[in-house]
This record gives sequence, C-alpha cells and structure tokens, in this order.
Amino acid sequence: MRNTFNISQLRQRILGALPRALTSVGERALEGFLALDGISMWRPDRLGVLQLSFVFDIGLPFGLIGDNPSIKPLAMRVGDAARDGQYPDLDAWRVVHTGALLCHWGATVNFITDAATPAVRLEVERADGAALDVDVISGPSPAHAPSQRSRLIAIDARDRDVTHAQIALSCAAGFARSADVSGVLVFEPRFWVGIEQKEWIHQAQLNPDAAVPVAAEMLGGADTGRHALRLALLS
Repeated sequence: MRNTFNISQLRQRILGALPRALTSVGERALEGFLALDGISMWRPDRLGVLQLSFVFDIGLPFGLIGDNPSIKPLAMRVGDAARDGQYPDLDAWRVVHTGALLCHWGATVNFITDAATPAVRLEVERADGAALDVDVISGPSPAHAPSQRSRLIAIDARDRDVTHAQIALSCAAGFARSADVSGVLVFEPRFWVGIEQKEWIHQAQLNPDAAVPVAAEMLGGADTGRHALRLALLS
C-alpha cells in the first residue's frame, strides 16, 4: 500500500529543493518517480544535485511510458532498487529505456513478464494493430537469426567503442536475408548528473525488405542519421 502522506511530503521536499519550476516533462518525471512502489522509503539526508538528478534519471522513463498496467512488475523491481538509492539492473533498465523512447514516439508498448524468468520482453503495436516483438540487447549488432514473428531490434550503445552509425549499418547489412526484422534502433541514454535536461542519442534503420514494415516515426525518424532527443526538466 502506498503511503500517500509520506509521498506528499517527499514531493514537497523535492519541489522545494529545485531552483526553478518544473516543465510539463519534469512534472511527469517527478510523478513517475513518486509512483514507484516503496519510494516513500527513499529518504536521503540531503537533496543536492546528485539526489535530484537521481529522481529524474529514474522517473523520466516512467513519466514517458505513462499509465501502462503491463509495466507494473518491472516497475516493482525498479522501485526496490530506487528506494535504496540504487539503479536497477542493466537488463531491466535497457527495457525501460527502450519502452520509454517508443512510447514518446507514439507507439503502444506492452511489457511482457514471465514468473519463471527475470527477463522482460517488449512488444509494440503498429497503427493497424499488428504486433512486433522488440529484442533489447547491448553490444554489437546481433546475428539475424530468423524469427517466427516480425520484430524490431533495440541496441543499447552506452559504453560501446563503436559509433551508432557503425552499429546501425552493420545491422542493415543483414536486412536482405532477414525479412522478419522490421528495423533497428540504436540508442544511448546520456543522463549526466544534472537537473536541467536529460537526453538520448539515437539512430535507426528501416529494413526495406521487411515482411512487416514500420513507419519511420515509430523509431524517432529512421534513416536520417544520428539524433539527439533532449527533454528540458526545468522551466
């Protein structure tokens, strides 16, 4: 059960520590953080830039995802870490970031959990209702092993020693023999310590030979190079 009194106190404490008012995106990020189970137990001794940055690091992806019942099991895992001032495990966090980007670009996203495994899968719906799997990975481009369902591939490029363009082009080289791959999204969260803004660097490629094509807008504007999605948190 949520402790609404403690949540209200924490909200006021965070707002009082900010130098300026929140933007609408900043408000969504704050509410995304406060909505996590157990977050009322997060009680840092002080609220400096480091702690406020943590609030937005955790809250912004959930603010972009919004009211999505399918993320509840994953949000509980993130809340367990966040209430202790920790970030969630990277595998889970990559899925959250991927879902946040796709939701921001207008997609309908489902987070699929299985009680038998800690892994979380993503599924995204096209405008016509067709569903695609989303394979979320890190590291270099994957081998395009055939799949029974059409899919997107999302690659977390943080801490990689190759460029987004190199990864995207490497994936594109396998498109002709992988009609089940509709496209590839390469992304890198740049959530530096700070409270002014957060950003993602991203680049996408669409498969011209895809069995199930997707619109470029679903991937933030595909085939047009490297982009920066910058979201201001303070007005």
